[in-house]
Amino acid sequence: MQPNLVITRGTQLTVYLDNRHGTLGDLASFLGRNGVNIYGLAVAVTGEGHGHARLIVSDTEKARQLIEDSNELVAATDVLLVRADNTPGELGRVLKRMAEAEVNIEYAYVMGGPDNEKGIVLCPSDIDTALAALGA
Repeated sequence: MQPNLVITRGTQLTVYLDNRHGTLGDLASFLGRNGVNIYGLAVAVTGEGHGHARLIVSDTEKARQLIEDSNELVAATDVLLVRADNTPGELGRVLKRMAEAEVNIEYAYVMGGPDNEKGIVLCPSDIDTALAALGA
């Protein structure tokens, strides 16, 4: 697509949690104590008393094993990790290419701030078609 756009396949962990005070903080602290850095996070309530945290982390397999060993439910999903310039319209350009390839976005979240680069996590309906459409 563009030289300032980097697209890779990544793995996201989804951790299913009770929706109560401190649960998310406990997860973040637990991973941190074990040397796992959280790069991206999206949280949602999924039902009465339950929710999930979607995580992009520094060491996916280590985090998955730690979470499983602590008897929490965790799942791994292939996602697209996009690094792009933090400029108006950049996300729209990426999504337009995927729409032209008839790829739906099941969910997405953005990581970034006012600096020059942002990270976008996309869960497409067809990851291989999405990668091809984006020239990755």
